[in-house]
Amino acid sequence: MLELTREELIEVIKRHRPSSLASLQKSLKGENINVSDEKLLRLVKQLQSDGTIELSTKDAASFREYLIDIWNAWWFYFVIIVALSELFLVISNAQAGAALFLRILFGLGILGIIPGSLTVMIVFPGGQVLTVMIVFPGGQVNALEKIALSIFLSVLIAITVGVLLGLGPFFQASNNIIILTVYVVLADVAASYRSYDFLRSAHKLA
Repeated sequence: MLELTREELIEVIKRHRPSSLASLQKSLKGENINVSDEKLLRLVKQLQSDGTIELSTKDAASFREYLIDIWNAWWFYFVIIVALSELFLVISNAQAGAALFLRILFGLGILGIIPGSLTVMIVFPGGQVLTVMIVFPGGQVNALEKIALSIFLSVLIAITVGVLLGLGPFFQASNNIIILTVYVVLADVAASYRSYDFLRSAHKLA
């Protein structure tokens, strides 16, 4: 994936004339340009410092306002919907048709990617999860490594929950998904707060 350059960013701003960082992110997504929040903020600060652009980077005043902003926090609600839907389908013992397909699809997400992705977001805030291409901020670990780490952690968490439940008379699909759902919801809240805190701190530097 090619890195977004200053010149490309300026061209996008000229074409769309965004008034805020959120609208700029939307414009970039509309042109299928994937860039981490950290990278984008760095470029915006550079362009603002030399007077090339004037862009509002005002952040949400509170965590509640951040969650209300669907553009920034859509993934928070998406994870909750997937987790609760999978919990309902397992408890209701869906065995046929579209319900079975959704149970398998959501189950793969809960077992194979979501818990690890949220855990990675807690450690490396600033990116969004569960997009078609999972894009994380630059830093010590690149995007491909973070995707692999997300899958590894998800499988590890699922195995750990299964082993712990297997120590007693609680090893059932419903108990397993209940524990995983609780973890996903708690991790989702923590990851969203870390993302909010990252953006707030980055905006203060702008």
